[in-house]
Amino acid sequence: MRPVLLIPALAIPIMLSAVVFKTATAETPLSIVDRYGVDLAAYATVRRTDGTYRRMLISPEALGIGSGDALPDGTRILMETYYRPGEVSTVFHKQKVDGRWQYGSFPASRPNLSVAPRASCLACHGRASDTDFTFTLPSVWSAASGTGPSDFTCDRGGRSPCGSRVYLDGARQ
Repeated sequence: MRPVLLIPALAIPIMLSAVVFKTATAETPLSIVDRYGVDLAAYATVRRTDGTYRRMLISPEALGIGSGDALPDGTRILMETYYRPGEVSTVFHKQKVDGRWQYGSFPASRPNLSVAPRASCLACHGRASDTDFTFTLPSVWSAASGTGPSDFTCDRGGRSPCGSRVYLDGARQ
């Protein structure tokens, strides 16, 4: 039940609505659903030479695809960036809408899963056109086959995409 606020000067009830995002602590880690409001499955970790890493999450229904298949419409992928161990910084995400990828990002402290067509994102992801514009699609195929999440070591730091061979060679550790 939503609280009702009565403003005496106007004497009209106003329904209040608020979205509250909890903060994870070491003692009480948040589930993915608590953190983002949607169910997602971890399918890969990408470690960088500069000590940072990325955790890749995907809509669970996408893990039902076969090797070589494109991701189904509605699929959502989140990439949590970690610049310090255990502390999510920025979250980059994309969702397939009507057969095309739309993109967004937000600081971990303020989840916002809105997406829109973004030319700058597509310009980079265009290099992965053979894998449905998703650099880590081979990891999704691997996770879908039941082998569990992949763990990769990327040859680059920062936001630069890893070389495609990192994923295609099955650099599972």
